[in-house]
Amino acid sequence: MRQSRRARLGWLVPMLLAALPASHARAGAADADRESCTGDTGARLQFLESHLDDKRTYADRWWKAWSAVYVAGIAVEGARAGLADDSGARADHVVSAAKAGIGLTQNLLRPPPARLGTRDLQQMSTRTEDGCAERLSRAETILRENAEASRRNRFAWKPHLANLALNLGGAVIVAEGFHEPRGWASGAVGLAVGELRIWTYPWQADGAWKEYQRRFPASGVPQPPATSWHIEPSDGGARLVVNY
Repeated sequence: MRQSRRARLGWLVPMLLAALPASHARAGAADADRESCTGDTGARLQFLESHLDDKRTYADRWWKAWSAVYVAGIAVEGARAGLADDSGARADHVVSAAKAGIGLTQNLLRPPPARLGTRDLQQMSTRTEDGCAERLSRAETILRENAEASRRNRFAWKPHLANLALNLGGAVIVAEGFHEPRGWASGAVGLAVGELRIWTYPWQADGAWKEYQRRFPASGVPQPPATSWHIEPSDGGARLVVNY
């Protein structure tokens, strides 16, 4: 007897709930070394490291939760494939297990960099001005790269196209190759789950990077040139000069 598609996703919700952000004690964010960095450098390090530590938990739980979802998908769909009583249902479960395997592989090979927090900064001494400057430069690089990863994984067309192609291909194989109508439903569910993963990817770094650029315009972050204009005399007349 065919089971409800709703029941088939029953294991997904509780696992995804584990990815929600939670408060935690920041490890290493307030180490004594950083306090020796004074002035603008100290303030910028405080901003950067506080953000990196604060958002580490969400990124780590997001990665672990989706890995668990895919492992469960492989196990559940693989078991159902073995118990299926006809080739169409078996193909549907096999394809679903294969898609979960692809998702798990991607998750393991490309974890969100934000889950590392300030790990790369902990061994960098700030007992000298040069050390403070080096740690600041590295912290800026980490936050910028986290922001780029967020934009690339959420807004770029490739992840969404790959998600569509994977689930559409699976649906065609099951529905057309094995004449199993449920293949289209499986493809729709897989597409929705894939989009959920994409849009819940750790996003906070992008906003923090923009806020950092706004709050610390004198830092090493490249700033767009200011636009200005003035009127100056020219050949018995006047001309507008715009600098940008």
